[in-house]
Amino acid sequence: MNNSAPIVQRAQKRERDKFLPGTVVSFTTLSHPPARFGPRPRMVGLVELQNGRRVLAPLVMDAPYIGQTVRPRMRLSHVTHEGLRVYEVAYDEAPQVAVTEAFSRYLLAFTGPSGVGKSTITKMLAHACSDYVAKVPILTTRAPKPGDDGEYLYTTSAEFDRLKKTGKIVAMTDISFSSEDWRYGYRAADIEEIWSASKIPVVVTEMELLQGLAHHYGRRAVLSFGLLPPGKSKRARLSQLLHRLRSRGRESEAHIRDRLKNAERDLAFFGERKDLFDHMVVNEDLSALVASLKEKVPGLSGA
Repeated sequence: MNNSAPIVQRAQKRERDKFLPGTVVSFTTLSHPPARFGPRPRMVGLVELQNGRRVLAPLVMDAPYIGQTVRPRMRLSHVTHEGLRVYEVAYDEAPQVAVTEAFSRYLLAFTGPSGVGKSTITKMLAHACSDYVAKVPILTTRAPKPGDDGEYLYTTSAEFDRLKKTGKIVAMTDISFSSEDWRYGYRAADIEEIWSASKIPVVVTEMELLQGLAHHYGRRAVLSFGLLPPGKSKRARLSQLLHRLRSRGRESEAHIRDRLKNAERDLAFFGERKDLFDHMVVNEDLSALVASLKEKVPGLSGA
């Protein structure tokens, strides 16, 4: 057989592709697999490989989830009646690689619902570790308001559109409150400037901003923290957020209700996209939390 024939080359390429890492798109458990695989349930997943191709293959981790990063490995599939051992490509959980091992430059991201303390935490961390980290300003189309404290860059919708079209905004989101619609984003130039100063850029994000940053720079270039309010139930956590939002005295009751609706969606997002978070932390004691963060961020333990 001619191994250089196009049909053979395509078949060989398909086999090589199976050894690429990928992410879980969906999965199911076969309670009654074919007899040759034995009586035990068999978990099968649809995996999207790094090259965009999708394959069906066994999953061998205990608790897979959609969006999970997986890597291939060979394992024994079954033994034939003739005693031949048949092997197959299966997918296992990919090991977590420290951000600094894969990238010399990375982002430190804090994600959570309004009122959880994202801005306060990043300010405290930036102050305590000013020689190592710096906050990235958030570009927004909304007007300034009390309590902003220099964390925003204000612009018009037209200028925001121009920056987006020219590729200067690396992540953006639209946030609506009642009759208002505001846009937020991060500029590549602001992040690059911090990297050029040999510091870690710190960003405050929500769902779409975090996904945009991970898409633009790559998931391993984002050291991601999900911030939760204290409370053992969703209701208790939302109650904490409501108290904090009202205590700030910065928004109307209508805006606060809108923020609580968005908060429910944000809390659900933590469970739906576990793959986007390296750590989940509860903001109950600010000083203790910042001290804990310093231990979790490479290079900050002695800051």
